[in-house]
Amino acid sequence: MKLGINKYTLCAALAISSSFNPVLGQDILKSETLEVMKEIKEQYNLPSLSVAIVIGGNIVFSEAIGFSDVEKKQIATNKTKYSVGSLAKPMTGIALAKLVDSDKINLESPVSSYVKHPEYTSLFSVKELAAHIAGIPHDTAERDVAEFKHPKDHKSPFDSFYVFESQPLLFQPGTQYKYSSNGYILLSAVIEKAANMNYVDFLKTSLWSPFEMDSTELDTSFAGKKYEATYYAEYKGDGKYVASTKKRDRSFLFGGGGFISTPTDLVKMSEATYSDTYLSANARQALYTPTKLRNGEVNSDKYSLGWRVGSIKLKSNEQSWIVLHHGGVTDKASTAYLLVIPECKAAIAFTTNYIPPKFWKIRGDMAKLLKNNIDATQCSKLTG
Repeated sequence: MKLGINKYTLCAALAISSSFNPVLGQDILKSETLEVMKEIKEQYNLPSLSVAIVIGGNIVFSEAIGFSDVEKKQIATNKTKYSVGSLAKPMTGIALAKLVDSDKINLESPVSSYVKHPEYTSLFSVKELAAHIAGIPHDTAERDVAEFKHPKDHKSPFDSFYVFESQPLLFQPGTQYKYSSNGYILLSAVIEKAANMNYVDFLKTSLWSPFEMDSTELDTSFAGKKYEATYYAEYKGDGKYVASTKKRDRSFLFGGGGFISTPTDLVKMSEATYSDTYLSANARQALYTPTKLRNGEVNSDKYSLGWRVGSIKLKSNEQSWIVLHHGGVTDKASTAYLLVIPECKAAIAFTTNYIPPKFWKIRGDMAKLLKNNIDATQCSKLTG
């Protein structure tokens, strides 16, 4: 089924124009967005789909469709929480930038300035660790043990070092790019040490609380009891799904992928990337700038501090705008995505409780949905 994305052009003009009836404009945006969500849900056989949109710094859409629990016929709402996987990394990147602003972390300093174990932490900088060019392995056997065989609630990232500390580096630091959630466990420990505060507590006070991210929490055994979705590993057809295993732990990943959240909380977080009262211009620029390898080349994934950096062209406008984006996948359970256009103070996020084939295409649908709801002539006026 081909999605009717282009229908949003009218809605875009209404949503941004200073002379329109805001209630009428958002009603049109809501009805049209819900129509596209239904098409995506049907096309990808999703049990549920939750989406939130920010334009001009304001939440203009936050809705969910489908079932958070198929068997119980429990309807998903915008309060339904999902495992958001690696969207923990942008949270960690923002927390890192906040510590840079307070002079508690120097991005160019070796990680050993903050955490001395394992011994190889003297070989790469904090910035290199944050950009996945330090060489820490991602897929380790110890991760499966932590997640499925011996699940337990982890309280500090230092408690999770066992999933990577016995493994050697994959390459000489700074010479290659290799995505590593384990590396972000180490980065979480750096943040905990530099902040002199438990890593999760620091996120609560420095990020979640300032932006009222009240639905975001570490994915422990006692988290999300009231609102968390049921996850599905397989779609069997005719509306039937195979439930994911419930005996698992994600808390061990901390900043690498250990949180549950909602799309509404995720788009609230986007303000941290453009607010000139939250981060300094230099710190924001660090988010916008992909880290270079030691040979001077930009890393292959254009990764900065917890974000992938790209560009986008908006409707009827040839100028390119910076895009920060990241996906999250919890194996055989859920997938999520967040895309931010800082200069437009705009963002879109989605979550779902199943990973369909070619799930990454949904991310493209979301990018089109956002960009076609933005009047590009307003973006330069919104730049902080």
